[in-house]
Amino acid sequence: MNKTQLNIKDNVRHNSIIKKTASRICSTQVLYGASFVQKDIDYLIKSYIDNYLPSILIELGIKQIDTDLFNSITKGVYKNILSIDNIICKHLSKNWGFNRLSETEKSVLRLATYELCFDKRFKKITIINEYISIIQSFGGNPNFANGILENISK
Repeated sequence: MNKTQLNIKDNVRHNSIIKKTASRICSTQVLYGASFVQKDIDYLIKSYIDNYLPSILIELGIKQIDTDLFNSITKGVYKNILSIDNIICKHLSKNWGFNRLSETEKSVLRLATYELCFDKRFKKITIINEYISIIQSFGGNPNFANGILENISK
């Protein structure tokens, strides 16, 4: 394999990872928005794709997200939200109730919990690292999220 072929292969792998990360970021944003309106999840996903996704793609320098991952985790959280919230509540300290979490933290923790406990498509360490990065990029505390997600993953 020559150097050009190696670079192409590396870029394909890199783009695949970016598409998955972008899908998780987009899912976080859809679930965040869903916490403020009473609309059908399919409506919210379509609205997001039509109005916000193009700017996200430009910002990340990619042509598309992993739409299967985006749809499955967004809808999965929406359908299992009560069970997911119970799991999260069980792993919070007694001094830190669920209502103290910001809507962003709830969205990120819900998605991570869904992937850790329901979807199980990816390695636990991958899921935890992805969502810790996402929560940090949205201004949350990565150590706080890491502690909760590590406990949930056990």
